[in-house]
Amino acid sequence: MASVNFIYRSHKENAPLKVRLQDKDVNNDSYQFEANTKIHTSKEFWNGKLKKDKNGKLKDGRNLENYSVLPVRLLSYQKLSGTNLGSQLNEINEKTKNLENFILEKYEQDKPTKENKEWLKSIIKEYYTPKVEKRIYPTILVDFIDFYLQDMKAINELKESKRKRVNTTKNKIIRLQAELNKTYRITDIDDYFKADFVSFSTKYKYSQNTQSGDFQRIKTICKHASKKGLQVNDVIFETDFKITKAKSPKIYLTYEDIDAIKKAELKHDYLENARDWLLISIYTGQRISDFMRFKSDMINTDESGRKFLKFIQQKTGHEMYLPIRSELIDILNKRNGEFPRQISDQKYNDFIKEVCKVAKLNSICEGKKRICLETDKSKATKYDYRDVLGKFEKWELVSSHIGRRTFATLNYSKISTPNLMYFTGHTTEKEFLNYIVLPDKDKANRAYDSFANMDANKTKQRTLEVVRNDAVNQ
Repeated sequence: MASVNFIYRSHKENAPLKVRLQDKDVNNDSYQFEANTKIHTSKEFWNGKLKKDKNGKLKDGRNLENYSVLPVRLLSYQKLSGTNLGSQLNEINEKTKNLENFILEKYEQDKPTKENKEWLKSIIKEYYTPKVEKRIYPTILVDFIDFYLQDMKAINELKESKRKRVNTTKNKIIRLQAELNKTYRITDIDDYFKADFVSFSTKYKYSQNTQSGDFQRIKTICKHASKKGLQVNDVIFETDFKITKAKSPKIYLTYEDIDAIKKAELKHDYLENARDWLLISIYTGQRISDFMRFKSDMINTDESGRKFLKFIQQKTGHEMYLPIRSELIDILNKRNGEFPRQISDQKYNDFIKEVCKVAKLNSICEGKKRICLETDKSKATKYDYRDVLGKFEKWELVSSHIGRRTFATLNYSKISTPNLMYFTGHTTEKEFLNYIVLPDKDKANRAYDSFANMDANKTKQRTLEVVRNDAVNQ
């Protein structure tokens, strides 16, 4: 019967143990395998020769629990787990026992020949660096999407908003498959799939921008599949394999709109609460996922008495320090320094529309409004709502993003673009400029005024320097 022993065979004071497996062949001849382990100990600890008397004391009279050196072979001393010595002994025993069990189990499975001297070394290597089983990914697209989400979660790149968007896209593919009675594999994502997807999306009145976002997610998922070794169609790597976005009209609140919102006579407390959140979003430029979490304990005062709002942006993970403007202080003072009550995203969107309607923001604007396609709303499902382009009264187009767009638009050219991008959390200027709702001519006029002010300041500075030099010469 095979047996495993651990041996200290180094001349050094501290070294790893060796392990030896011994057995006999059919002729009763002994043979053995030997290899190094990663179990480190000291020569004194392993080779100590101590004996205890019937009273549990060492022969030299010292109490066992006060003795700092003990040989591992005295396993009866494991009871000393409360002492440093007992702890060390238990640790060594646990490591050797676990490795012994692993070796014997593998020996029974592999049944290596006695000539295979490298067998034990390979087993020790496997013990300390276990093989990671290769994950088997499905090749059907909708099945792979679940694995994609798991992978993104494993590397902390799956926010709740992303998970919802991906699952929405997945559900559309499932509906498309059911309608066409076909199953799409990852290798099927090509121009024919694109045609099917566009036809389906158009039939059910999904906007071009919604189609573009869904299609981009599908491409991203397929690229992930390629990284995992699955076969994909090369077309997914082509830049023109996409659904082009349509330019979507956006609105923002003018200074006159903001003044009307402030002065609106609201009859309900929930509208007053929503109005203050809307104003907070205008003064801070933050996403609803961030500003709706604001609390008074996020306010910090520096050594100069300046107040800042300190928080972590949920989407980007950036640490933010927002200067607290006087308008924001006025809102906090209404509630003894506290922010308004938190409400859900859906209620916020509904309530600020009511606020803007009371404020009489009735000008006709082009934009997208979410409507129900089902005439009988009692039968409507989540698939029956669409953002439809048209001309509506301004209050109907107000949503949670309007505060952020208003902040970026009203402060464009007044605050430097890098500073504005810091406040909004945009990482590229292209993304940031999408939030600027001004026509190109207005943007150019603002840029012109900024350059004119810079030139005027330089001229003023040169004049002051000349006057100062003349005064010195006199």
